[in-house]
Amino acid sequence: MSVTVRQVTDPSEAEIDAYTKLLAEAFSYRFFAFALGGDKDLQEPMHRAHITAALANNGGEVHIAELPDEGVVGVAVWFPPGSKFLSTEAQREAGWNQLMAKLELELRDWWTQFLDEYDDMVERALGPDVKLGAYHLQLIGVHPQRRRKGIARALMQFAESKAHAVGVASVLETGSSSRVSVYEGLGYTVAGSGPIHLLPKDKTFEMSAYIKHTESN
Repeated sequence: MSVTVRQVTDPSEAEIDAYTKLLAEAFSYRFFAFALGGDKDLQEPMHRAHITAALANNGGEVHIAELPDEGVVGVAVWFPPGSKFLSTEAQREAGWNQLMAKLELELRDWWTQFLDEYDDMVERALGPDVKLGAYHLQLIGVHPQRRRKGIARALMQFAESKAHAVGVASVLETGSSSRVSVYEGLGYTVAGSGPIHLLPKDKTFEMSAYIKHTESN
């Protein structure tokens, strides 16, 4: 199975819609479902907000994996050195603010708290500004019918080659224990972890930060 990976810089609205739907399907329309009030209709806007944030002012990168005669079967959203998800107003206005406006106040407050806790955990785990100086994976998904075909690996390696070319590390975070062996198999090591509050706020889940160094760093 010959998979091709490339970066898209100026996709059409129809192409963004296709990438959005693929990511939603990859996560079975359950990505942070509790923090979206269980509303499946908000799943696609959530994934689209990640894509459009990356495309805003070329702050991030959107990578797609394609198969002959099938088209796009995988999507990854990365942020290169010097940029971070939702770090600018342009990114937030590209879809995130509009999504938050659809949520109840309690959920909007949770997202604010989550993003703060998430940033704090990453800074403690990786070290100050390590994430900002690295290639950072924000989101990755593969079509459910094309899993275990090397597509996610190809998407990861495409970005890692970019990181290697500029001599920086690749980093990511996950709260899913099922993904640990996958990332370790790709050469990532856990840098640290910490609790993130859920709803209700007396419950937490563990999120971990991973790093893969290039030979030059």
